This record gives sequence, structure tokens and C-alpha cells, in this order.
Amino acid sequence: MSVVKIENLFLGPFTKFNIEIPLNSLVIITGSNNSGKSLLLKVFAGLINTKNKVYYDNKVIKNSNDIAYFDDYVFSFSSVLKNIRYSLECLKIVDDKINKLVRDISKDLKITKLLDSQVKDLGYYEKLKVALASILISNPKLLILDDPCLYLSPMEKEDFMGILEQLRSRGVTVIMSCSSLDEVAYTINSILYVLDNGKIVSSGDALKVLNDDSLLNKVGLELPFMIDLSVKLQYYNLVSKINMSPLGLVMSLWK
Repeated sequence: MSVVKIENLFLGPFTKFNIEIPLNSLVIITGSNNSGKSLLLKVFAGLINTKNKVYYDNKVIKNSNDIAYFDDYVFSFSSVLKNIRYSLECLKIVDDKINKLVRDISKDLKITKLLDSQVKDLGYYEKLKVALASILISNPKLLILDDPCLYLSPMEKEDFMGILEQLRSRGVTVIMSCSSLDEVAYTINSILYVLDNGKIVSSGDALKVLNDDSLLNKVGLELPFMIDLSVKLQYYNLVSKINMSPLGLVMSLWK
């Protein structure tokens, strides 16, 4: 199986740490504070010098353009359009091609109406999507996001996770961290890794990992309400699976 992997990592809380992430997947890494999730993402992104190499499909990643990393938005220009175009302008790409790529990425992220705006006039979620557009326009293979949903509303989280799922379906491997498990409630194809003191204590299909609520509680994580309710109903054999949708849960109970 083709994977992104790090082998035998010694750094911070990590000792002889190994992790393999399937290509073309949407991966969520979670854990309590000081579990090492942000540090691990920086190693994946090549932002920390270690003896460990990041392997992508059994080859060491050498081209930094293959990796896009986001932990906070920083804009170099006041114009939305200029911020999105800038990385391609630096590569001396012809204007017509840049314009097409801008149109495509803006449509994917639902920010076409923002292209003529100034950054200062945008809301937080709009800024997040503009920042994401500015790194995705270079077509990276690996997108790494450190807690991008932290300040988003539930509706914005649902929309954002839908965007990431769309990117995954197009061949981008997405690795993101989250401080809570709310984001998982808006995905159906994600893989969840739970870290605790530099160790993977649980991993696999997100819904299966969420079934072990006792383990999650031990590492300081709380299940989102709908998932928690589903798990409790499942315990009493009232439903057969976790259901994120209130309507879907009601229909399961009705049956």
C-alpha cells in the first residue's frame, strides 16, 4: 500500500515513533494538549530538522512544493486576488494559466465572489479559505493543517470538512490536527489517529475509533454530542451504528 510515513522518530514526546498514513486519505490526528500532534505535523511538513525523512510512496520527499502547510493565515498583500496569485507569479507562470488556476481553486473553495475584495474586509472563515487557496493553487500532493477548525462555527466546520473531502477525492493526501472531535462528525471517509504522550493509542476508521469512548475519555477527549448519544444507544442495542445526523438517528430508532 502506498503511504506517507515517518520511521523511528526521536523528538520531544516521541521515542522510536512510527506512523504510516495511506495516500489519498483524509487523516485527523487528535489528542490532548502536549500529546505531540502539532510537533508531528511540523515533522511531516519538513519544518523541523531531524534525522528522520518523510517518505511519500516509498520515496523521500525532496521538493517542498509537494507539501503545503497551514497553521495560521499570514497575508503579504491587501488584495485577495494578489495573495492567491503570488506563488505562481514567483514561478513565472504565464498570466492566462494563472487566471485559469485562480478561477478553478476559487470555485472549489467557494470564494469566487471574494476575489475583488480586500483581506481586511473578510471574516475569519473567509480568510481561512483565501489562505488555503494561496497554498493549494500550487497543486501540492500533501496538505497539512494544524487545527484549522478551532474558531469555526458548526456550520463552517461542516462546510470546511466537505472541502477537504473533495480535495481527498481528487488525490490530495490531507493530514490535519484537531483539539476536539467535532470535525470527525462531519466526515464519513476519514482516518483517525489518537495520540497520547507521543504514542498512538488508537487509529483506524474514524467511526470505529470513536466507538471506544472509554479510551478517548482517558486521554482527555470528549465525544461530540451526536456521536456520544449514538454510542450510548448502541450499547443498549437500540441502534446498530454511529449516526451523525439527528434525522438519521431518529430513523434508526424508528426502525
